[in-house]
Amino acid sequence: MSKVAELAYDIEQLYIEGLSAKQIAAELDCPIEMVLGAIAEMGVEDVGPATNEGELVFSHMVKELQAG
Repeated sequence: MSKVAELAYDIEQLYIEGLSAKQIAAELDCPIEMVLGAIAEMGVEDVGPATNEGELVFSHMVKELQAG
């Protein structure tokens, strides 16, 4: 997998986990513009971190499923 594809995958996974674009950029140490572009490519928008208990529980469930 190329570095760009790997970064796009990492951005997607962190987005699914509920991180905002700003948090993803900080986590991956990459420009916010790159994260926002990748999120736009997915056809979604930066809605920020989980905003209520239900979203927080869902994001934890996704993490657990991905961990195997």
